[in-house]
Amino acid sequence: MGSLQVLRRFAFIGTLAVLFVDAQAAALEHRSSAPNAALTSETISKVVNAIATELREAYVFPDKGTQAANALEKSLAAGAYAGVTDPAKFAAQVTEQLRAVTEDSHMRMVFGSPFGNQQPLDGAAFETKLLDGNIGYLRLAKFVPPDEFKPMADKSMRGLAETRALLVDMRGNGGGHPASVAYLASFFFEPETAVPMSSLIWRDRGKATFRTEEFHTSPTPVRYVGKPVYILVDAKTYSAAEAFAYDMQTLRRAVIVGEKTRGGANAGGLTELDADLFVVVPVGRAENPITRSNWGNVGVRPDVAAAAEVAEATALALAMTSKDERHQP
Repeated sequence: MGSLQVLRRFAFIGTLAVLFVDAQAAALEHRSSAPNAALTSETISKVVNAIATELREAYVFPDKGTQAANALEKSLAAGAYAGVTDPAKFAAQVTEQLRAVTEDSHMRMVFGSPFGNQQPLDGAAFETKLLDGNIGYLRLAKFVPPDEFKPMADKSMRGLAETRALLVDMRGNGGGHPASVAYLASFFFEPETAVPMSSLIWRDRGKATFRTEEFHTSPTPVRYVGKPVYILVDAKTYSAAEAFAYDMQTLRRAVIVGEKTRGGANAGGLTELDADLFVVVPVGRAENPITRSNWGNVGVRPDVAAAAEVAEATALALAMTSKDERHQP
């Protein structure tokens, strides 16, 4: 596996914060079944110890981090990884253990470099269309970083500005950057006041103290106010996409239509453990300024329940007949 590069961290915090994009991690976890370089017992031991250190030093829930670290070290001492030579299987085994203790779907070990085979930007582009009755439709697969996100959002919302209601499709959206979430929300509120969205509470490394990073709405070239907004969600809507739905629902600015979402509300980054072995240990958690809570482990519950495959039709029918102003500022 090459020389150990323990705890080489790729910092996705502060201005680079992400609510982890689940689709990318899933692709890493289910990579090709082609033969992989065999793990040695020495590498396994060093990797487990490195993960344990990261859990104790950085996990946003310190007590859970200590419990998870203890569980991995106990498994190592008991020989639970003896005979495991396939790095993909080792990563899957460790991920299962971490999640069993922390109940955190963002927590995972992955095999395979996340920096290769990057999706082209077009894969994250907004899809827009005009539906019957002058109803607008907007869909995006993930929240890319703001520098890339804002021009696409501006162009898309300009094209939808004259519609009488809007469907925002978050089905299958695996997450992304919280600042991009706040920017998309900005189109739906009056510009005079910066509306607070969910903050991120970051743990100070090696300490049981925390700092808060706030996100607010901001100026946009057009506004979509005084008109109904419907957000489509499903069981694959995750992380930052859930933040958008949760915040808009809490602020009574949108009706949520579809299925209960997956329930991932923690933020974090990637730590390189060894060649092609990485661990994701969340170092932050979302907190809505109104509820003082988040959607973690419970998901965002729709206002109008509908199966994923009929969520668009359901929302369109609501939009065609809506005279309800509860979700309009």
